[in-house]
Amino acid sequence: MALALNQQNHGFKPPSGRSRHCRLSSLDQDFQLNKNSETSSSRISLKSPQFPKSLSTPCLLNCLKKSKSCGTIPNVKSNPSLNTCLELPKKVSAYIKPMESSKTVGINEMVAEIAVTITLGPDPIRGKGDYSNLFYLINCDNKKFAIIKPADSQAAAREAAAYLLDHEGFASVPPTTVIKISHPVLHKTSAVTASVQRFVPNISDSSEMGPSMFVTEKVHRIGILDIRLYNIDRHTGNMLVKRRLNTTNPMKSFDLVPIDHELCLPEKLDVPYFEWLHWPCALINFSTFKVNYIDSLDPFKDAEMLRSELPQITEASIRIMVLCTIFLKKSVSAGLCLADIGKMMTPVNDIPSALEVLCRRAAGMVFTEKSSDQAFTILDWEDCDLEMDKRDAAKLSKCVSFPNRGFGSVSRKMVTFKMLSEKEWMRFLEKFEELLPLAFEARNSVSLEKNPLARSCKF
Repeated sequence: MALALNQQNHGFKPPSGRSRHCRLSSLDQDFQLNKNSETSSSRISLKSPQFPKSLSTPCLLNCLKKSKSCGTIPNVKSNPSLNTCLELPKKVSAYIKPMESSKTVGINEMVAEIAVTITLGPDPIRGKGDYSNLFYLINCDNKKFAIIKPADSQAAAREAAAYLLDHEGFASVPPTTVIKISHPVLHKTSAVTASVQRFVPNISDSSEMGPSMFVTEKVHRIGILDIRLYNIDRHTGNMLVKRRLNTTNPMKSFDLVPIDHELCLPEKLDVPYFEWLHWPCALINFSTFKVNYIDSLDPFKDAEMLRSELPQITEASIRIMVLCTIFLKKSVSAGLCLADIGKMMTPVNDIPSALEVLCRRAAGMVFTEKSSDQAFTILDWEDCDLEMDKRDAAKLSKCVSFPNRGFGSVSRKMVTFKMLSEKEWMRFLEKFEELLPLAFEARNSVSLEKNPLARSCKF
């Protein structure tokens, strides 16, 4: 769906200053589909519509004079395949082109509302201080309803990926998509890539409250999302706080909404940051509902979706998502809680995380075909006697971290999978899953000693 907006009227008559009432209609009722023989795509044009009168809405003229957005928006929900070219009167020109997406819930309506607002409404407002890279859109009620964040294509795509991967709104990621936008307030000569997200009214971010005020269910849901996305930037500032309605427990009266996902889905196993890692509720076992949700996740289906809908995301990032989703599913099946999983993914000082070491073991087994018993011991590469040819060693040095063992310039680096062939990648996943049971058994033993609450209580 593309929306282009400029100054031409195309059948719209500007409201007369002598009339108290304005003629309004739902724009999609007046669109007539016009097939262009020179292109396979359908476009929408306005052809002398007959507008029905609306005697109850005399506000459009005043809104236009005050530069407030008002009136109706295209009913794109009833026509999701809309490829719309709207041209409406305004002093400035603007252009929006959203990405095509199979997850249209909340997206089409938001984009249409943005299109009308930047054409008829006030200019986007730049944020202040730490938010100076954002632009807020204001509706006719003078309330924020969307946030535009200009960014490079990969960062914007990661923001949208978090929404696409948040199946059924499980973690409440606000509707987010990628757009190309041109507007004078951006001070750019051409259209720029940006992510656009539905604004979430909130009372603060989570830094202003203690974790005991948050509902365990919401913390778990955000944690599950962060693990799948290998979030390296989940801090208190990007978890918004909303007041819960109809709550019976005043001590658990706030919900959390996750935002800012441009640092998710990295190309390598960088150091993740999970703010919730040491919160007490992260020690509580997952509910049956959450276990069933995790069990339903299909990382390979999600990978295909990302390749299809967000080609800006690299294959290396997609493989990180697949790896972490498999790790999450197997961890939960083994009975680990959120804190256990997060700690296995997080390095301590210069000590690699358990996840990183498991990846090294699995990669070593792919190239050396070590047996599971020999390769499992959670030690660094300097404790293993690896034998491989120089070509495989060079490839592995770009895929995993291990010290120099006589392979020239091979050096320790973060784990990444971008150099593996598809066959090697699938073989790696097989070996990775073979190593997990013993690792989980060891982790469970430590967790139950330190956290008897996780074993003795059900929530």
